[in-house]
Amino acid sequence: MIKNFLRLFFLLGIFLVSCEKKNNSLEIKITKQNSGYGYQILKKQKIIINQPFVPAIQGNKSFKTKTDARKTADLVVSKIDKYSLPKISIHELDSMNIEY
Repeated sequence: MIKNFLRLFFLLGIFLVSCEKKNNSLEIKITKQNSGYGYQILKKQKIIINQPFVPAIQGNKSFKTKTDARKTADLVVSKIDKYSLPKISIHELDSMNIEY
């Protein structure tokens, strides 16, 4: 009886660990640029993405607002969490009403 309980407890522990959501513990930092805002994505306090300009557009234009930078950074983190390339398209910028 005790052996069966221990086996069940052990298997339950393995199941819970395997089902645990992986936490990338990514952090977003909005950065002030000369003419607007950018963002950084950090993991364990190390910069993994530094984006001082609006991605997907020609030229080096910063985000006009902190909110625009935050929305774009949130989308990038969402893509990373889904194991997708963190590439941003003009269509995605337009759908989020990002001014550029």
